[in-house]
Amino acid sequence: MKNKIKIAILIVTLFFSLINYVYAITLKEAIDKALSTSDQARLIQERKSYSYAEANKVDAFTKPRVDTSIKYYELGTTADDSPFMPTPDRQMVTGLTASKLLWSGDKINQSRALKESLMGLAQIEEVSMRRELSKEVSNDFLAFLYHQARIGVLKDRLKQREDELSDATDLFEAGMVTNLDVREAKLQLHVAEDSLRSGESDLHTALVDFNLAIGESAQEPQTLLMPDGALTRPQNLNEQLLTLENLYKDKKQLDIKKANQALNISTKSLNLAKDESKPAISLVAGTEYGGEKADDFEASWSLGAQLNWNFYDGGTIDAGVASALAQKKISKASLNKTEKAISGALNKLKREVESLNKRITLQEDTVSLSHGNYEDARGLYLTGTMTLTRLGDFNLLYAEARFNLLQLYYLENIISIEIASLIGDVI
Repeated sequence: MKNKIKIAILIVTLFFSLINYVYAITLKEAIDKALSTSDQARLIQERKSYSYAEANKVDAFTKPRVDTSIKYYELGTTADDSPFMPTPDRQMVTGLTASKLLWSGDKINQSRALKESLMGLAQIEEVSMRRELSKEVSNDFLAFLYHQARIGVLKDRLKQREDELSDATDLFEAGMVTNLDVREAKLQLHVAEDSLRSGESDLHTALVDFNLAIGESAQEPQTLLMPDGALTRPQNLNEQLLTLENLYKDKKQLDIKKANQALNISTKSLNLAKDESKPAISLVAGTEYGGEKADDFEASWSLGAQLNWNFYDGGTIDAGVASALAQKKISKASLNKTEKAISGALNKLKREVESLNKRITLQEDTVSLSHGNYEDARGLYLTGTMTLTRLGDFNLLYAEARFNLLQLYYLENIISIEIASLIGDVI
């Protein structure tokens, strides 16, 4: 039994070591890959292109317009034919009309300013989406490292259970304990092996999630990319918090900038909606060429100015102004909400960083103490002064202490990723 378990552990270890050697990838490489070749990266780029195209529509009416037309009519009438002015049987006309808006209140300037603001928002949204993708990859990368570290603890615990079985067997053969201890040790060994198998499954799930996040296909296990690294404590958390706090104070934090830009756009949209009621003066030129027969075609042209002023449109303009005003109020409320949310997040992150630092210091000491207790308890069991059940309690306490420490390391890294995301880093 012990040999089979050792062989299984060796195979798993060699498998993951081989993948790590051939397909290892650092966090920076993973993020670069996700931001350049993944489906999500292409989606981000296309969304930006779409936003740019929509922005270009805003001031399209201010640019020169050219229309062409070709007409063909069969003509008829019930009037009597006149020998002095015969009625044509058909009409063929081709025409070209060009126009350019010259003035319409401040609509031209307002539309161009709105276009620039919309493009600015598209750029901010691109950074925001790239930031979210970077955060997703970082979290999945971290999740793999966390489960990988848990595998290390589970393997150690399995080894400890093997040693306990060996000790129980030796003591049984020496007549110091009953066969109950041997069976109990085997049961605990089975539990430890089951926990290892479960941990390996969790590790594989984390590996697949990571590959999907960076845009890789997870169809073939041998092509999976493996995160290269180990679960360690993040550095410079306090410096990161200070950077975030300064960005918040200067209103340069990414989410605040995005909300501010949305408010700016809604303000310009309102001004543009108000200018819809202003008259419009355009320069218009046109030419036509046609007649009843090809050999009778004649040309005509026109050049002049045109004034359009919509005195009443059934309330469409007023409704547009009311809609734009409501949108401005929504954007203002959204900005206030975002600023408060960032302020609250900053407050909580400061407290969590401080708390985790103290908890980790305490837990590291707990791991050291529980390890010492387990080693002493094992020595006492070998002398026959402690039961196997009691030794198992110390084993469990030591394992739980290590798991809890890994969980704290994991939470501290999650906070580091969250702070970096709020700062706007995409690594």
